[in-house]
Amino acid sequence: MIRRIRLQRLAPQDRGAWQKAYYSHQKFWQRRRLIVLRAIWDGLTLAEVCRQYKVRRQTLNEWLDSYLHGGFDHLLRRQPVHRRQRLSDQQQKILRFIVLHKMPVDYGIDRYQWTAERVRTVIEEKWHISVSCARLYQLFDRWGLSLQKVHRDYGPTNPLEQAKFIVDLKKNGADH
Repeated sequence: MIRRIRLQRLAPQDRGAWQKAYYSHQKFWQRRRLIVLRAIWDGLTLAEVCRQYKVRRQTLNEWLDSYLHGGFDHLLRRQPVHRRQRLSDQQQKILRFIVLHKMPVDYGIDRYQWTAERVRTVIEEKWHISVSCARLYQLFDRWGLSLQKVHRDYGPTNPLEQAKFIVDLKKNGADH
């Protein structure tokens, strides 16, 4: 109850800043927090806000405390999500080595070029773990790699065929 009263006291002075924040923050989750705050300013109880906007009471209290302690900047800041990594640090090191020093052919894939989908296939076969391509791109970025740096578009060369090709190229080049 005290929280709601404190919020309603701030309403007159923060309405202009609220409008500015509403127009400058386009994401749904940001606007939802702002709309909930305005509903409390307009006199709805916390229980009514929870029912009407389908927000858990604990979540609502966290949003309101964020606003009371840090204003709109704190309310609209995304909290980091700490997810458990599917690939352990050791598996990530092994995967980095594989991508840098091996080829898909070494893992039964009939190609010489690494793609995120092919790396996913190797992870599935090796560790039985499902990883999204987006997560793989994050790993590549963290390792300072891009797909262009990582893969080759061709297989290993045969030195004899390469020498023959160069000789033939010189002969044909001299004829023209």
